[in-house]
Formats: sequence, C-alpha cells, structure tokens
Amino acid sequence: MASHRSRRRQLTREQLLKGLQILGPVSAPLPPDLPPSPPASRESSPALGLKRRHDSDPENGRSKKPRVAPPSSSSRPRTNSQSRAAPAATPSSSRHEPSEDGEVKEESSSSHTSLPTGFPSFMPVRRPRRGDNIPTSDWDAVYEKCFANARKLRFSALARVAAAHPSTSKEYKPLRNPPHPNSSYAKHSLLMARLELIDSALHFVYGLWCKDYSVRTCYRAAWRTVDAFMKPTKSKVAGESHDEREKAFIGLLHMIDAHIHGRKLKYQAVAIDKENDLKINRLFIQYKAEKKQAQARAAASAQATESNATPNMLPSPASSNAANSSNSTPLGGHGTPGHTAAADIDSQMDVPHKSGDVDRQVPPPSHIHIPVNTQYIYDRKSQGTGVLLASHYMQQAQQTLSLPVMARHYPRTLARMMFSTLGPQDEHEPDFQDDDCELFWPSQVITGEGLGWVCLMGMAMVKEFGKEYGYQGVDGVVPRVSGEEMSGFPEPRFVPHTR
Repeated sequence: MASHRSRRRQLTREQLLKGLQILGPVSAPLPPDLPPSPPASRESSPALGLKRRHDSDPENGRSKKPRVAPPSSSSRPRTNSQSRAAPAATPSSSRHEPSEDGEVKEESSSSHTSLPTGFPSFMPVRRPRRGDNIPTSDWDAVYEKCFANARKLRFSALARVAAAHPSTSKEYKPLRNPPHPNSSYAKHSLLMARLELIDSALHFVYGLWCKDYSVRTCYRAAWRTVDAFMKPTKSKVAGESHDEREKAFIGLLHMIDAHIHGRKLKYQAVAIDKENDLKINRLFIQYKAEKKQAQARAAASAQATESNATPNMLPSPASSNAANSSNSTPLGGHGTPGHTAAADIDSQMDVPHKSGDVDRQVPPPSHIHIPVNTQYIYDRKSQGTGVLLASHYMQQAQQTLSLPVMARHYPRTLARMMFSTLGPQDEHEPDFQDDDCELFWPSQVITGEGLGWVCLMGMAMVKEFGKEYGYQGVDGVVPRVSGEEMSGFPEPRFVPHTR
C-alpha cells in the first residue's frame, strides 16, 4: 500500500508545468485587511446581489428557493395589456434583475421560448362553449347571412375592378358613388377589390359548410358549384399579388380547395366501402359456387369411369322395379331440380363481408367476373380524381401558406390558434363574426373535416391584413342597386344532393 502511494506522488517537472498550464493564470488574492463595503442600492451595484448569492451557504440558498412562484402558478389575464406584454421581456433582463432582497430572480419558463414579435401583445378571448347541439335552424340562419354577405362582397369587388379600367375600355363602368379621393378605398381600389373577392369566397364556402355540418353530411352537388367561382378568384389573386404577405392568400384559396375535396372523399368513401364489400362478397360466393360445380363434375366423371370398368350384367327384377317406380326420388350427388350457381349467389348476398376472414385474404382468380353499372365506375373515378386533386391543392397551398409565414405576417391570427383551448372537434364553437375568439389550425385534409377552421382562419387573415389599409369588409362595400348585376365569377349555390 505504501509503495503504491509513493508511486503516485512521483511527478516529473514537465507534468507539474502541464497541470499549471491547464489551471491557467491565477489572479492575485485580495488583502486580508480589506475594509467592509458600505451597503449599496440595487440600481447602483446589481453585482453585489450576484456576489452575495454566490458566497451564500448552499443550504441557505435552498431554503430561499420556494419563495419564487413556479411557472405553473403564474396567471395570464386577457384583459390587462400590461400583463400580456410581460413575456416579451428578454431572458437577460428577467435573469439579471435582482429581487427585493438582492437575490437573482429564478429564470421563468417563458424565457426559454422564443416567440415572434407580436405574439404576447394579443391573447384570444375564451368564449363560453356553445356545445354541439346547435339547432339546424341556427345553422340555416348563419348560411343565409354568409351568402348575403358574400353576394355583397362579390358585387363590390367586381364593381371596383370595372371602375379601374380605362375609360376607353368596353369593360369600364364607373361607380355611382365613388369613394373620397384621399380614402384608402380610392388609393388602393384594386387591393380592396382582391380582399373583397377573397372575403366573398370565404363567406360562400363557410355558408355551404354550415349546411353540411347542420345535418352531418356532405352535399357533393353543392361543392361542385364552388369550382367555377374559385378558379377565377385564384387566378386574379395570383396574378396581382406581389409580396409574401399577399401570396399567403393564394395558399389559403388552395387550402380551401384541398379541404373541399377531402370532405367529399371522406363522406363518399363510406358509401363506396359498403358497395365494395357487397361486390367482394358476390365475387367469393360466385367463386365458391364455381368450385362446387367443378367438384360435382369431377365426382360425376369419376363415377362414370367406375361404371365403365365393371362388366355388364343383367339387372335383377327387384332393382328394375325400384328404378322404374314413379315414387322414386333422385339420389344424392345430382342436386335439386332447378338448382344453379346464381341461386347460391342470391341466397348468400346478405352475408356481410368480414375483412378478417382467412379465406378472403387472397382474392378470387381473375377469371371470376361480376357485372357493374355505370354509376359504380364513375363513383370510383371521382374518388381517384379527388385524391389527386386534394394532394395537388395541398402541395400548392403549403408553398405560400405555412406557420412561419403566419408568424411573420399574421401574428394575431396565429396567436388565436396557438393560445387556443379549442380542439379539432370544436369546429362549431367560434362565431364567424367574432374577431377576438379562439381558433384552431385546420385539421388534416384526409380527416374530411377542418373546412370550417380554414374559413375562420381566412376571415381573420383578411381582417388582419386589411386593418393596415382601412378595410371595412361588408360595411365598406359598393352599394348595389336593385337589378344591377356584374358578370363573371359565377356564384356558388346550395344543391341538396349527396351524389
């Protein structure tokens, strides 16, 4: 043991110098007769608080830690703007500001989160929940109001576009009551027209969604009328948008189209899946009937072969009388009179298809055919085309509309979704006219839901963008005279048909 310790103490000079180099230069120690420092305020010497905290006993520091409120106990009032701005403080200021007794405040959990500028300045208002038992009549009233607003916005947008043409153009049509030359509607007439056109599309789509949601179905015929309005709207917005902020509306319109196709796909898939089960069931029944017929033919052939192999003998009188008896019945193996494979199929068509059946893991042979009608083919063609279109529109949408774009240009709208207590199933909760309520980032297209969330998010984006230019929505539209009409951009309409 002694020899082991002596070997550990024997260090060379080079090893000692290398250890000193690792330690680095050592500062000169303070003199032992240094007088005590006078008490100082927090403002003049914040470093004293740091030094006292550093020199304090570890046990003493642990006993003071519970005085700091945990992050979970901090409240976030929604009506006090001063308290909303508190999380905007930088981590350095919240970390190094001494507390009342000179101690450093514990770093709060909010300092770990780096949020874009504008997030803490607004928090959505948490409205009382309405519940999912809203009467159909209430949804019909929302539909009527949305369509009335959409028609006003559409007419106003097209009227502003017509008035912006040169006076020599055939499409020029002056406004009856033009806005004041110094107003935002006069200075930015085409921008206001685009906002009104986008706002109109959102109101049309949200109105049709209300019709769907009130009865939990999908009126596919109604959604087909939206395409004639959306195509020219997307073309106009894409051709006249310049910066990233405006191009976000192009992604919004593509997202609307994607969710429309997703909704149609999901609700149509329920009917198609049932039809496919019936067709698969019929295929297997026909396959089993064919196998049964093949087995019967094989048995008959084997019996005929055996009868040819035995020598011919005269029948006995008893067997002749039995064969010629009028009361005799056919023996087994020949089936009942009039029995066919089609009868087997019809008798078993009501048997439900079970996807877990072992005998149905492998499909029947390709030569087994069943008849289908025209509607059957067109439904599946529509389903396949819908999948491709939903994928295409969503790929287009994510190029110009994403969470980073929302954070940079629409922080208020994004805050209404980020700090929301609503979930994807609460699509019925917000009022489309409420500018401060909670929202939710739209659901995935494949779920068939989320179209209402897209419209509500889009309305919030239009208001946030238009606030800078004094956009007033329906309150600022060009008034429409009775009988006056603007061509182009066909209006969507409600068609109560699910095919």
